[in-house]
Amino acid sequence: MDVVGVVWKKRRNKMNSTERLLEIKKQIDEAVPKQSEITGKIKSEEERTLDQFGVKEIPEMEDMLKDIGDKIDDQENEFKNDMKKLEDSYEWD
Repeated sequence: MDVVGVVWKKRRNKMNSTERLLEIKKQIDEAVPKQSEITGKIKSEEERTLDQFGVKEIPEMEDMLKDIGDKIDDQENEFKNDMKKLEDSYEWD
């Protein structure tokens, strides 16, 4: 390849790189406001949920939900045991 061809190829590659960088910049510029909007929605939803549970932090809410789940499991086991006792105490046809 002659000198002109090499120079032209470098220039074309530089233009392609510049165009690619400009396209990437455009995508970033479009994504930043969307990210801010999503971050705001997440924060708002987090605050609403914490308020709904009457807690100040997510770990506190997680502990509360675990306790509720444990109570549900205990009640379910108690119910199953009571049903078993009832079935055992009567003859069912």
